[in-house]
Amino acid sequence: MLSILSLLSILIVSASADQDPVPPQFGPAVVTFGETAAAPASRPSCGFSLISAREDGPQVVITAKPVTMLAVVRPNEVAQVEITIRQITGPFEISADVQPTAGDQAEVCLALGPDWKEHVVSVQGGTTLRLAGQAGPQGATLRLSTRTGNAEGAVRWSAIRLTSGGHSFDVPLALPVRELGLDPPPILPPMRPAVERALIEWDWRMQDGIETEREPRTYAAAIKQTLERGTKLIERLQSLEVAMGDWPDRWLRLRQRWHDLSADAATDAATWESLWREVHRARRAIALANPAVGANPLAFIKRVPSAFSHQLTQYYGSDARPGGGLFVLESPGVSMQCRQLTTGKLPLGSYQHPEVSFDGRHLLFAFCPVEKAPTDREMHGQLHYHLYQVAADGTELKQLTSGPYDDFAPRYLPSGKILFLSTRRRGFHRCGRGPCPVYTLTVANADGSDPHTISYHETHEWDPAIMHDGRVIYTRWDYVDRHAVHYQQLWSTRPDGTDVRIFYGNNTLNPIGVWEARPVPNSHQVMATAAAHHAMTAGSIILIDTTRGLDGLAPITRLTPDALFPESEAPVRRKPEGYWHNPVGVHGTPDLPPAAARWPGHCYRSPYPLAEDFFLAAYSFDPLIGEPTSNVPNMFGIYLVDRFGNKELLYRDLNIGSLWPVPLAPRPVPMNIPSIQAKAPQPEGTFFLQNVHASWPALPDEPITHLRIVQILPKSTPHYNNPPIGLAPASPGRQVLGTVPVAADGSAYFRAPAGIPLSFQALDRQGRAVQTMRSLTYLQPGETASCIGCHEPRTSAPRQHGSAASLQHPPSVIEPGPEGSKPFSYPRLVQPVLDTHCVRCHNDQRHDGDIVLTGEPQGHFSRSYNALAPWVPYSAWPRSDGDFRIVNSEPLTHPDTFGARASRLMELLLQGHQEVRLSAADLERLITWMDTNALFYGTFDPKDQARQQQGSLIAGPKIE
Repeated sequence: MLSILSLLSILIVSASADQDPVPPQFGPAVVTFGETAAAPASRPSCGFSLISAREDGPQVVITAKPVTMLAVVRPNEVAQVEITIRQITGPFEISADVQPTAGDQAEVCLALGPDWKEHVVSVQGGTTLRLAGQAGPQGATLRLSTRTGNAEGAVRWSAIRLTSGGHSFDVPLALPVRELGLDPPPILPPMRPAVERALIEWDWRMQDGIETEREPRTYAAAIKQTLERGTKLIERLQSLEVAMGDWPDRWLRLRQRWHDLSADAATDAATWESLWREVHRARRAIALANPAVGANPLAFIKRVPSAFSHQLTQYYGSDARPGGGLFVLESPGVSMQCRQLTTGKLPLGSYQHPEVSFDGRHLLFAFCPVEKAPTDREMHGQLHYHLYQVAADGTELKQLTSGPYDDFAPRYLPSGKILFLSTRRRGFHRCGRGPCPVYTLTVANADGSDPHTISYHETHEWDPAIMHDGRVIYTRWDYVDRHAVHYQQLWSTRPDGTDVRIFYGNNTLNPIGVWEARPVPNSHQVMATAAAHHAMTAGSIILIDTTRGLDGLAPITRLTPDALFPESEAPVRRKPEGYWHNPVGVHGTPDLPPAAARWPGHCYRSPYPLAEDFFLAAYSFDPLIGEPTSNVPNMFGIYLVDRFGNKELLYRDLNIGSLWPVPLAPRPVPMNIPSIQAKAPQPEGTFFLQNVHASWPALPDEPITHLRIVQILPKSTPHYNNPPIGLAPASPGRQVLGTVPVAADGSAYFRAPAGIPLSFQALDRQGRAVQTMRSLTYLQPGETASCIGCHEPRTSAPRQHGSAASLQHPPSVIEPGPEGSKPFSYPRLVQPVLDTHCVRCHNDQRHDGDIVLTGEPQGHFSRSYNALAPWVPYSAWPRSDGDFRIVNSEPLTHPDTFGARASRLMELLLQGHQEVRLSAADLERLITWMDTNALFYGTFDPKDQARQQQGSLIAGPKIE
């Protein structure tokens, strides 16, 4: 009879036998090419990695899921992969499926060390290799070798398994990942054709969700979706009367095969995979046969994203990371072979924004020399992007601009000049840490000479493009006294900087902003990228049709609905943790598209429209990462995309991003708008306002007698609120030029200085602002600008100018404001009134109501300012006391929200506080202060602020 102890021992042994065995340990995959050295593996792209010789030689592709290896070799070449196996005892078997994908014949070898048993076969079709082994104390080494016959061959290894003790284990092909660090990405040799085909097929798999970690799909489901999208493409091409040969009939046969296989429950995975591959190949052929695509080479840029992911910092030389160049893809859709136009002609650096001349013979681009990525935002402050031009064959390279400025985003103008963005405007942004110098529209001659600013906006502008009618469309950051995250939308101007006006979205909260707008050929619509504020430009591609409205979602067609609008509809990741998310303009919770669930944060950018339905774009499966870090260096490839959901990879470098595709071919020259600037002896122009009461939101029913002309001052020092100029944080600076009369019919016609940013206020009989413009405009010398009203309803039409009363006389001259309004200075504008009427009751000895209104400094301001400013409603971002749309009256300001008309202090004074009787001049001083956002200083310069705090007169702001 067994003892209890013996019985327990038997039970324990039996239970242990039923448990899974300890799995073997597999070392990393080590790739060798015989006598030819292997370069480090590329960065993985959705699990697709390339190992190649350092120059021309064998190439190996390893994929993560499913684990496969594709060896591409030519005669006299060998590709070998070795994997160390440890923690295994006793006998085992290795098996692997091999399948030639190119070439007539290949020799494959499965080998095991340390005794190096081999199973060598010559394969023409698929086969399974098997090899038994016996592990020693040090384990074993597995080797997979591939050779070819008399032509290039490609062999796919898959289902690599180890079987031991009745248990089977998948053998991983894990590759060490080398972090980029501060160095440029390694340059990969050109991919061999079989590798290109494998990359395209892998891209189809990732798009469809075949064996992906999230949102996986079967081959059958993927085929169904591809057939639906391809059918829409065919129907659209047929409606355009495109000659398609027998493709529609072949497509119908593929659809029928899918239906037949779907009805047969016995259809195996291999059959589904074969049909899936055939459907994709047919769809790609149809997409590339579209005549809108053409057969032209594509110019594009390879680039590592900036060291700090933000709309502002992405284009500074100080944030540039090294690597890349200007390239030409010779046969898009046929081959990924490309040539670099600047090889050996420029030092290591970073490239941006290719632009092809109208005749297709030359290209503009921006370049910044940089050898290592910066470790902080001030390390490379001396580095800048400058403009270069090169011929399409790589000759005639010439640097066009220079100096301590960032010059980028160049565009050829029909006049022969060059339009670009430049920090020559000077000044800094107001809402965060920097330094972030302001860049705006700038023009130079064709050779880069005479660069001069044509936009006097006080903060950033992006992505100019020339529309068919010759106007320039671009993105402007328009946050004067408004929320800093929103209002990066589209504006237009003439090429000489005249006629600046909103194009789309200045009162739109979703999308956060719109960048990279380009006109669509043979269309009135523009194509653009809906992107985030707290990240580099990337998001979802849209069409904008302003005949359907100028704000909100109504004018927008989503061309890539698989990607939600970042930061508003979908959070943007930030590292090391958290998200950027500003969904205030989003109504309800958007449905998450399957592709967005599969690839969270995936994104598009740099669209180039071929037609309303077809475009080139850069696309990334990798998530968009927002500030304060950077994005992965290889996140973008170049694709042909359509509005039906079809997306075909044209080019991808596995180590570095590829973006800004532009056809290298002649293109129509837009209309040449002649400059209307006059070389006037005085740099000024005129404004005409047709009717101030044509306003939205509507003004109160009372006379408007004057306009106050307020100059908006650029910030001359970097960093948020450094130094503050009043209680309103991040406020733009101001000074008052004066007032002009408004005629009884609401019109105004007046002269104003050119070359400075201006804002207007509509004044009542007492000179108080009924409505304040929370944007700015400016004049070029000799320009006459006009508007209907104050943000008039978009459906209104102008009346005949000749009937306006103000036009019956010469333009009015600005009547200067009170002392202390230019340069703006609270101590000189307001304190004299307080000294005369208020200090006798509100001083250190007698401080009625616990209020002291003396002018001595207190903190950064003065005692009277600190006491009175909180009594004045001022516009401010950020505010912590509620929804900014309500407390800061956004996006459209409602009359009487801010300033003197909304102030309890002004109400108290008008009621006759303590029998104080203020003169009209004294009231004008107080009203002017309240209406100019209750500021204290008229300068950002710390030394001038110290003088102003003492009541001294300064010369004026350093930047205007």
